[in-house]
Amino acid sequence: MSLDLLSQLEAKVQTTLDNLDMLRLEMDELKEENAQLKAEKQAWEEKLGLLLGKFSELESTMDEAKDEAEAPAEESTSSSW
Repeated sequence: MSLDLLSQLEAKVQTTLDNLDMLRLEMDELKEENAQLKAEKQAWEEKLGLLLGKFSELESTMDEAKDEAEAPAEESTSSSW
């Protein structure tokens, strides 16, 4: 009887060790996937930053052009007085 219990315990320990190995492999895969996702996130953040910078430059250029267009109109109205 005790030999049978020992065999059952051995089988449970082996199953537990097998499960532990599978979980370690899964954890390693998830770590790799996480690293890849972090790299992709960083790349997207850099691209987004560049795009936002271009929008900011465009907005500044448009504001300057608007100011320049308004300046001659102000000069012509103020010089007639």
